[in-house]
Amino acid sequence: MTRRNRKQKQLEYDIKYQGIPINYLERLSWMCDKYNLSEKKMDEIINKRDDMIMSLCYKEITIILFEEPEGSPRPRFRLVNRQNLINEAITNSNFVHVYMPNAHEDNVFMQRMSESELYQLDGLLCTPCIVEYSTFFKTPSSFSITDTFLAECGLFTQLNKPDWDNIGKKYSDMSNQNIWLDDAFVVDGIVHKRYSMLPRIEIKINFLNMVYNKYQYNAIVKRKDYNESYGLKYFGMEENKNDK
Repeated sequence: MTRRNRKQKQLEYDIKYQGIPINYLERLSWMCDKYNLSEKKMDEIINKRDDMIMSLCYKEITIILFEEPEGSPRPRFRLVNRQNLINEAITNSNFVHVYMPNAHEDNVFMQRMSESELYQLDGLLCTPCIVEYSTFFKTPSSFSITDTFLAECGLFTQLNKPDWDNIGKKYSDMSNQNIWLDDAFVVDGIVHKRYSMLPRIEIKINFLNMVYNKYQYNAIVKRKDYNESYGLKYFGMEENKNDK
């Protein structure tokens, strides 16, 4: 398959989405015309929106890792062949194996943490999650006493490596199959880089009590790693059961 350059992708985008208004209100009006919505149907949509706002709610959990914050390391590569006596060597041909250093060790650590600290959860999270990583790096010894106190109060941000996205990736990957089913369920996230005399990572997770519709529900429960004990629900599920 030929890789498309940016100009080609932009041209395809313009063709595919031409005519759709950029302005939000204009786009809603355009959609009403496109789907030829009656007043009754519009009221139905508005009522469902109001019901969802009343029914959907977030629950919160907090995890604190007492260790110095790190970012996700760069992937490593190694040449695998039959002489290496590695399980991946299944042919006579050499091939490259890509792996993340310490990934298994990090995953086992988070598994133990979740088993001991997250007993209030019925199972792995599999609904939309909002995650906030507050990372506290060791306060530099070169800081004055005044700056050290101000840093502890949260007034200073950390401007060195690791990058914020590497931090998010590391701790999101550690949470896979330990806290949530997959970090694809993280729909919003933020990373704070701060200083403290006590280095640590504070992880605040807000997770929705259900998914939005039956389409999302079906996609999740069909996964091989989903367990019925997780008790996933979707909005309107009880109503659909009563209608049967």
